[in-house]
Amino acid sequence: MTTNMLSAARLIAHQTVNGRYQSKLQMDQFPVLGHSMTHSIDSFITDSANSATALYTGHKSTVNALNVYRDSSPSPFDDPKFETIAEIFHRITNGGVGIVSTAFIADATPAAMTAHTADRGQYPHVVDTYLNGITNYTWTNWTGPDVLFGGGAEQFIPGKTSYKGQDYYELFRNKGYNVVLNNTALSATSNNAKTLGIFSISNMPVWLDRNVYKQNLLGKSNSPDGKKGNATDLPGLKEMTLKAIDILNARHRKEGWLLMSEAASIDKQMHTLDYDRALGDILELDDTVKATMAKLKQLDSQKETLIIVTADHGHGFDVAGSVDTKYLNAQKTDREKRGAIGTYRESGLSQYVIPGSPQDTSGLQYSQGAAFPANWDPRYTLFSAVGANPDHRENYQVHKSGPRLPAVNTSAAEDNYIVNYKDAVTGFVVNGTLPVNNAQGVHSLTDVPVFAQGPCQETFGGVYNNIDIFFNMAACLGLGRPNK
Repeated sequence: MTTNMLSAARLIAHQTVNGRYQSKLQMDQFPVLGHSMTHSIDSFITDSANSATALYTGHKSTVNALNVYRDSSPSPFDDPKFETIAEIFHRITNGGVGIVSTAFIADATPAAMTAHTADRGQYPHVVDTYLNGITNYTWTNWTGPDVLFGGGAEQFIPGKTSYKGQDYYELFRNKGYNVVLNNTALSATSNNAKTLGIFSISNMPVWLDRNVYKQNLLGKSNSPDGKKGNATDLPGLKEMTLKAIDILNARHRKEGWLLMSEAASIDKQMHTLDYDRALGDILELDDTVKATMAKLKQLDSQKETLIIVTADHGHGFDVAGSVDTKYLNAQKTDREKRGAIGTYRESGLSQYVIPGSPQDTSGLQYSQGAAFPANWDPRYTLFSAVGANPDHRENYQVHKSGPRLPAVNTSAAEDNYIVNYKDAVTGFVVNGTLPVNNAQGVHSLTDVPVFAQGPCQETFGGVYNNIDIFFNMAACLGLGRPNK
């Protein structure tokens, strides 16, 4: 998530009059804004594993590594390790820990809360560390998070993709966890027990498909019970985060608690150039932040809770004007289609409208106070792009039939990606800037924003390294110890 992405999300979900916004993102209203640099040890372009490692440990690492210093050994499990903030916090305070993500829960950003491996792709091992910690080395006593919510049922259902073929639903139950597999069960489950919530195979469906293009939830065979049904009774990031807070507050109000909640598909949809879905998930994140603040106020703990909203990396995304999609679709050649793009004065004003406005004819209804556009397919859309991309076709319209697949492989022997002829069929071809073995976009050098509110908020202003976020959080939580 970058400042440019937030600017685009604000544009489509908030109204301007005479060039001034009449409302803003919840994140815009935080009292402190900083910027974090994301470089790693071995590359100035980071991946999610080592950037999350920096946020959670204060240690720089290498690409694909989770909470270790990679050595020359071929084993991904014997590298020198260092504690995460979750492990330190649990060890020192016995406080609660929650991990929430809209990704498959073994993905890098949630995994970095507990896993220690040179290879982020050791997904079954990651799930085992959530429950058991590190078992073959002398290490911090870890008894599992109080809350673990996300997708990725394939690592829990017994079989080839679970750790040693075991049933991790049953193993979590045996250690006292309530296990829930849909939003109805999540809402009903007790706040007093540790809870595992797994809601789909792989990544959870994004906000746009759960709320606007709901037909895309069908035919996926992604139900978390492994019975090949469709995961349709799904919580969103807000529902998972609020339930996590309820559980953590009920179990650890006295000791305190630490919660990491990730809007994972902002990144995942940016990778596939599906900007509408990425922006929808940014707005879901902002709605979650707003609801979290209301929840903390309700629990009378807002003044004692530090809220940080940031990202582990960004993409080279920006908006440079508008696109008349009706004109673009009517043209015959690629060069003629490019005439649909308007810049400067010709970009005009945003044609996205807010729900309930006189221009709203969509019939869409969102939860009270939520800020999302009422129309996701106006005639005039955003002229948006990333700086590093594969060959693809672009028509600047929302993909109503499901998430994008911008490029396809033409070779069984090696990766050789070309334009997907089924994607954005009314658009024009955009030549790629990446090597032809890249199927999607990549991360960029950009600094990422850090929004802070609550105790110690002042320490998050300015420009600093991503490891400083860990040290500021640890100091605020009182985790430091004097030298002896």
